[in-house]
Amino acid sequence: MKTKVLMAVALTGLLGTGLYAYGGNMQSMQKGMSCPSGMNNSMMMKKQKKMRSHGVMSLLRDLNLTSEQMKDIQSIKQELMKKRTRPTVAFTKEGFDKEKYIQIMKQKRDNMLESKAEMIDKVYKVLTSEQKEQLKVLMDLRAERMSTMMNKRMRF
Repeated sequence: MKTKVLMAVALTGLLGTGLYAYGGNMQSMQKGMSCPSGMNNSMMMKKQKKMRSHGVMSLLRDLNLTSEQMKDIQSIKQELMKKRTRPTVAFTKEGFDKEKYIQIMKQKRDNMLESKAEMIDKVYKVLTSEQKEQLKVLMDLRAERMSTMMNKRMRF
């Protein structure tokens, strides 16, 4: 009986450790441990950075922005964030207004394109002419990379 309990505890500990190691993969990579897929830490971090960076706004990091420009862009982002309607308005102490939630989410979906375009327009006005040219070049390079990557995938 004692051996069965001891085996169960040992097996549970082993499985728990394995699950922790698998689930805690991101923390282990940051600490310098090996990645199960064979990629080293720098490769994984670059891949994660590429996966997060989409859109024109992510290219702003590559421009030489002044601190004043960064503050202006941050205030533009904050201003537009304040204008957004939150779906939490549909929740009250008494209950949940399903129709109001649906209406808010539809408006959010419909207005997403306009709000992004407005933000890009305002940020673009903050940039100097050299930065605008540099941004255009970066956008062209990204499009070229994406095209090359898609062509490679299509060739199998």
